[in-house]
Amino acid sequence: MKRLFQKFRFQTFRRAQDGVAYLEFAIALPFMITLLMGAIEVGRYIVIAQKVEKTAFTLSDILSQGKTLSSADLTNMIFASSQVMLPYTMGADGYVIVSSIEQTGTYSAANPAKVTWQYTSSGVNGSWTHASLVGLVGGTATIPSGMTLNDKDNIIVTELFYNYTPIIGTNGVITGGMIYKTAVFKPRLGDLSTLSALPFWLLSKGAVL
Repeated sequence: MKRLFQKFRFQTFRRAQDGVAYLEFAIALPFMITLLMGAIEVGRYIVIAQKVEKTAFTLSDILSQGKTLSSADLTNMIFASSQVMLPYTMGADGYVIVSSIEQTGTYSAANPAKVTWQYTSSGVNGSWTHASLVGLVGGTATIPSGMTLNDKDNIIVTELFYNYTPIIGTNGVITGGMIYKTAVFKPRLGDLSTLSALPFWLLSKGAVL
């Protein structure tokens, strides 16, 4: 009888302990899920931001290697460079603005560098777009801090805007918003301060403007 009582008391105590463990797990579960989702979201954000930066860098590097540039060239090169974003896509989530900036004469507050032309990629979702942070065509250019342009210097600036959306709309860790990256290169083979009417592959075959 004594053994039976001890066995019953032990089983009752064990069930009580199990109940506490289940309760603790139920309380901790939401925090564990939030922590897991947060880790996934932060990692995803970092990867996308790195890809946006690499895409902007790649595109600006490629564009600065041409002797001439046309709207057709820019369309093709932007499409090709968007492959760097894979498995993420540009589509309605990302777009590119390419600007050519030139300094004419000695730089001064009264004679700043100007935006000579600008190209915006297609497929832009108008609900979240942002104007170029470099400046408007014919207007004063905003060049990177610490960069100085001399007379007749020309640079190509690529701006990539990406509309980041979390996996879960409101996860309390990272909110959605714009990821913005820029890349700046000087043309290697000539002056790209004007946008050609013909693509480079036609000009290379002797086509005349």
